[in-house]
Amino acid sequence: MSDRVLAAILAALFLPLCALPTAANAAGRLNILTWEGYADASFVKPFTDKTGCTVKATYVGSGDEFVAKLVGGGAIFDLASPQSDITRRLVDAGAVEAVDLGRVPNAAKLSAVFQRPAWLEKDGKTWGVPYTFGVVRIIVDADKVPNPPQSLEVLWSDKYKGKVSMWDDLETVYTAARLAGVKDVYNMTDAELAKAKELLLRQKPMVKKYWFTAGELDTLLANREVWVANAWETNLVNAWRAGRNIVEIVPKEGRGAWTDSWMIARGAGKNPCVYQWLDYTATPEAQAAGHKVTGFGYSNPGMLDKLDPQTRGYLKRLQMDDPAILTRVNWWQTVKRRNLYLETWNQVKAAAN
Repeated sequence: MSDRVLAAILAALFLPLCALPTAANAAGRLNILTWEGYADASFVKPFTDKTGCTVKATYVGSGDEFVAKLVGGGAIFDLASPQSDITRRLVDAGAVEAVDLGRVPNAAKLSAVFQRPAWLEKDGKTWGVPYTFGVVRIIVDADKVPNPPQSLEVLWSDKYKGKVSMWDDLETVYTAARLAGVKDVYNMTDAELAKAKELLLRQKPMVKKYWFTAGELDTLLANREVWVANAWETNLVNAWRAGRNIVEIVPKEGRGAWTDSWMIARGAGKNPCVYQWLDYTATPEAQAAGHKVTGFGYSNPGMLDKLDPQTRGYLKRLQMDDPAILTRVNWWQTVKRRNLYLETWNQVKAAAN
């Protein structure tokens, strides 16, 4: 994270609530702050045709940008789609408003784990509608790594030196902490964070590349430069489509999962297009269209029935049709000392091998 973004975030946290921007967009138009792929024409156009609401998207490259832009001011937005370790920061800063679920009837059809999840609840109110999700998968090339252990230890094995790739994200810090036996990876003590850092420094000489985009990891796998990695579901599906023998292990230490939710910017609930978008994007049809763009999991389980048989088969292979899977992952939560975690991760990346 750049010094400029960090400065914006820190300054924003001390803004009085009265100084926060309020949405003032005209009815008939939505300004949304979101990730690439979350406002694709394939499903935005049917929404516009049905409601008359046009959609203008501004894309972010990191979760911290949601805080900088929504709390710090500048542009005005109606909706945003932050991940679950960012949502409470926006609620606590007064940058978003509670959602009236009575105006989002399709929210009742979302998977059980997404019914009033902890990261969207505060003071008896719900502050968002879950949209996408993903489980961070630990994958191996079965042709090169026969009979891998069902443990995160495979990511630290000397046997695969130079053949490991890890996500350039705090999730990799969480992964190291899980291997170290930390119980609450989102609220580590100094000693626990030091243990995670020690493991990451020990692992670094084994790492071929810290990947930032899923496409980077796809390329590494396709070129057979990497045999072991933490990955997204899209990486597995793309490898399977290419006929690769890439398999997933379910580590005994646990694994992380993320989810993005639509949240209403403070004051934007009066825009009639807001609730129409929230309800539309909770439908299986809109989510199936979204999946074709992103490859992510989506909160309405009915989405699977709207996919082509091959794609549905891949997702079933990943057990994304099994609600129980979503109760056995470590969902991303707010990290109160996020800046210290980021500092630790940046120190690892900057360290010599």
